[in-house]
Amino acid sequence: MLKSNYFWVYEKHDDFAPLGIYHPEIEKLFLNRKLGTKEQLLDSETSDVWHDPYQFCDMKKVVDRIFEATRKSEKIMIYGDYDADGTTSTALLLKTLREFNAYVDFYIPHRIYEGYGPNEEAFMEFVDQGYSLIITVDCGISAINEAQVLKENNVDLIIIDHHHPKEEIPYALGIIHPEFDNNYPFDFLAGAGTTLKVVEALKDGKLSDEDYMLAMLGTVGDIVDLIDENRTLVKRGLNALRVTKNKGILSILKLLDISSYEADETTVGFAICPRLNAPGRMDEAGIVVDLLLSNESEEVVELAGIVEAMNIERKTMTQEITEQALEMIQNKEIKNLKVVILYSPDWHEGLLGIVASRIVDKTGVAAIVLTRNDEGLLKGSARSPIGIDIISALMQNEKYLYKYGGHPLAAGLTMANDKVEEFEKSLNEVLANSNPQLNKEVDLILDLKDIDFKIIDDINVLAPFGQANQKPIVQLNNIQITNLKKIGATKEHLKFQVKNNQIAIDAIFFNGASNLIFLTENTTFDIICYIEVNTWNSKSNIQLRVVDIRSDDFQIIDIRNQQLFKQYASSLPAMFEIDNNYNNLTDLKQAYLQSKEKTVMIKPVTTLNMPKRNQFVQVYKIIHKQAPFSLNQAVVDYFEREHISKGMLVFIIKVFEEVGILEVKNGILNVLPTTKKVDYTTSMMYQKRISKVQLSEFLEFASVEQIRDFLTKIEEIK
Repeated sequence: MLKSNYFWVYEKHDDFAPLGIYHPEIEKLFLNRKLGTKEQLLDSETSDVWHDPYQFCDMKKVVDRIFEATRKSEKIMIYGDYDADGTTSTALLLKTLREFNAYVDFYIPHRIYEGYGPNEEAFMEFVDQGYSLIITVDCGISAINEAQVLKENNVDLIIIDHHHPKEEIPYALGIIHPEFDNNYPFDFLAGAGTTLKVVEALKDGKLSDEDYMLAMLGTVGDIVDLIDENRTLVKRGLNALRVTKNKGILSILKLLDISSYEADETTVGFAICPRLNAPGRMDEAGIVVDLLLSNESEEVVELAGIVEAMNIERKTMTQEITEQALEMIQNKEIKNLKVVILYSPDWHEGLLGIVASRIVDKTGVAAIVLTRNDEGLLKGSARSPIGIDIISALMQNEKYLYKYGGHPLAAGLTMANDKVEEFEKSLNEVLANSNPQLNKEVDLILDLKDIDFKIIDDINVLAPFGQANQKPIVQLNNIQITNLKKIGATKEHLKFQVKNNQIAIDAIFFNGASNLIFLTENTTFDIICYIEVNTWNSKSNIQLRVVDIRSDDFQIIDIRNQQLFKQYASSLPAMFEIDNNYNNLTDLKQAYLQSKEKTVMIKPVTTLNMPKRNQFVQVYKIIHKQAPFSLNQAVVDYFEREHISKGMLVFIIKVFEEVGILEVKNGILNVLPTTKKVDYTTSMMYQKRISKVQLSEFLEFASVEQIRDFLTKIEEIK
């Protein structure tokens, strides 16, 4: 029995009469995810949703003020955020205003030294430098005090943001914010998407491929819901990416040996955006804006190299911090915790959210990862699995906090450094009745025979994939696994085939090597996976990317190999363990009959030999001839030279003692007189040894199938 790492959740889709164009389950998904209507499913081009930018109440006022500043050559400052959404928003608006010959510059704060959003010191510098219009992108909706500074100095402020607005709104000439503006029909634009609507209004609707591409990068990078207008934006942006001439993006793809023609949302989400995020996490994010807008080939190559180096450093540091954090967890009784707090003054603040997410994935409990800032306070990130509302727990413990914010699954916080243990205890008390679950939502349950290129084409009707429109996870039941092998630089991944009847499809399980010993032959498994196309040497094949595996079958895990046992012993779940510590096969049967485990582990077997008859005779003759004498080291050495080990010698002596032909008293061996021939094989000790030898030989030499047959008969009794 192999337990899954996740709780698989499948909600049956609303039923409807299939249109017969795509697989019925794909058609249901399209409608259930509200990607469009039945009519739009018939014609995918009509499923594009796009809203008039002037539905924003302040759009005309914002456009008029920007054009006024451009005509008068006023100094305009674009103030962005340091993540991929913020830097692409900044690049998009900066590029557009430069096209109108505006006198414009940009500023992105340092994540660690300045923190998120506008800050008063920077705004005062803009005032002193003569800027008369400040435009915030992907930030600003919470900048109450900073906005007041600009008002007092007669500097206009335009806020372009998408973050959740609070009760008090900053004073500004105009606010473009999809959630704040009740007149706009879609609430979930990212910062880059919101900025694109301003650019659309400025350009009178004539958006370029480059505009769509930059907005798409920020939208995918910020993991907003890819429905409604966002889905259309990303579709158009991906099409633009595939033909882009942007030297910065092409230089990144070249470093990764990825063709822009083959780029999709996965390329963006897992290859491009992490690199756009890296500078903001590690140092200065402004380099990303320069990379995205530069037309100088040499400069672009240099900037791309710097960004790549920062990303490599980010990955290395993240891995190091994660390993250190996991070591700390080993010292905690994590089974009794709903949230764990981990702290080191040496950790990089910009990486703590990633580390916290990895801790959640590894342990299933919420994680708060902290470091010390320049003010001596603890600052960090919190992440939680489904079932634990971390922001609610922080609200109930805000007496420990200087500052916090976030949502049920992710938050940021700042606190004093002398209350960590007390804070952790209080959080766990608040969350005591929470039920954390690492869920995976299953979208389709298919048969292996359904997996072909047609189903892949049907699934791609739902694309582009992302938040609220994830690539479908497919569940396959009752399959076998064959041709297993480890792959990867450190052999951390698994490659194999899944089979059902005569159908076999290649599969890969990233970071799945720890499951190797559980993927036994003659076992039926269920898997959840993504269906993909793997192209190698111009040949395309279907491949399953496995997410999780489970089996309810009776299983025998054979780790009789000492090296294999040492490798897995510390991480194995509870199983019925077979070794030769039982007295005999009957005792083994009884123990298994009383167990409740459905998985059996065969442990390494200690070889146990039975002395031969001539060895009994040899020992008796020497004792009979030399007795009485003490059983000292010299005697032991003598018998070992005769190929009778100390353990075997002691056993023979005890058998003779039991049948009454010698005695050991005060360490002295002596022969007892006897008038009849004694059969030493009648000794209980001798008979027990025979039974243990039989058990050992069976466990050492029997095949898994023979052991399975032996236990299956018992299983039928159970």
